[in-house]
Amino acid sequence: MLEECYKNMDISENMMKFVREHATDDVNALRLKYVRNKKNELDFDLEFALLQIEARRKARQKLSGFLSRPDFIFPTLLSAEQASNETVAKFHASLVSSAESLVDLTAGLGIDDMSFALKGINVTALEIDEIKCKALSHNAKISGIDDKIKIINEDSIEYIRHDNFSSDVVFADPARRSCSGSRVHALSDCQPDVLSAMTDILRISPRLLVKSSPLLDLSLIRNTVDNLNHIYVVCFRGECKEVLIDIRKDSTFEGVTVVDLDKEAEISRFHTEFSIPELQTKAKLSDRKRASDYQYLYEPNSGVMKTGAWSTLTSRYPQLHKADQNTHIFLSDALYGDFPGRIMQIVSEPDKKALNALKGAKLNVVSRNHPLSSPGILSKFSLVSGSDRFLYAFKYLNTPTFLIAQSVK
Repeated sequence: MLEECYKNMDISENMMKFVREHATDDVNALRLKYVRNKKNELDFDLEFALLQIEARRKARQKLSGFLSRPDFIFPTLLSAEQASNETVAKFHASLVSSAESLVDLTAGLGIDDMSFALKGINVTALEIDEIKCKALSHNAKISGIDDKIKIINEDSIEYIRHDNFSSDVVFADPARRSCSGSRVHALSDCQPDVLSAMTDILRISPRLLVKSSPLLDLSLIRNTVDNLNHIYVVCFRGECKEVLIDIRKDSTFEGVTVVDLDKEAEISRFHTEFSIPELQTKAKLSDRKRASDYQYLYEPNSGVMKTGAWSTLTSRYPQLHKADQNTHIFLSDALYGDFPGRIMQIVSEPDKKALNALKGAKLNVVSRNHPLSSPGILSKFSLVSGSDRFLYAFKYLNTPTFLIAQSVK
């Protein structure tokens, strides 16, 4: 019954009014009120309306722009959880802004496809799930871009193998779930398997963009993906969200670019050739007796951490000194405002007595290559997580060290 409702996409003004009026209400309490108390005299499907309330709640941060349209619809709750962050989708669109046509092998909720269409690109959205196709059709229409998106309810790999067409770009966000439902990360384990279909994909287009897991090893991509042109490590406010693989027919590898985004603008960009000699070159270590002899502490964002290109980082910022060979914290007297990560001003280097005196204090605790974990430090010194001040725990020249610091940016 519920599946049939989704297939029909029976969306009425009364239903959307109900969704808006109960946007902050508990869905279980609403279900109890209208079903168990036999007050369900609604002229729309209650479960579908409750799904919209819960999905909007889950996606309100990452899809705030799309959700400003009151009639935006989610086909399933999972689609809200798995949807691309709209800021990241805009970044995808910026990479293909000169393209006239694009084929998406895995349309899903369609956030990427609508972002491509808003750039003026003609999109062919392939999606095997009929319910998702209906939702995307509705959302494209209310967004005024339905003339830019052609939706095809078919298996994407079969479609490109048997249909004679071409496109400037192919985009894919393969499902990272196995047949049993467990999480997978390797491209060959995802659905569809774009590596196996590479010949067919590059037959219809000279370029393929593949959105992959943030956990996927960059060296593995470098060594196993043919026609690899570029790897983008995409972060949102310092957190790695995805690894985007740029494949171009008969191309050579150009390196890895880490991009950190927020809703307003690009925060930082860091590029590395990601060559073996570059990664084997060690960064220069700190040359002072104490960590607190420096003014600033630098913590790279998770994308830069993923590259491990420390010599490139210290070449770009020559006055950075690595705290230890195995500690990915950097210290300096120089202030580099465009550093790709946190910039902290060092306040003090507390000893054990000073740490014990902090009992009950609010501090954000960060542990990097230290014998104690962040939760362990919070517990040992009776600290409360929070505030704009940080307690960093790390090895400085092989010695466990604590620094109290406050954010510069």
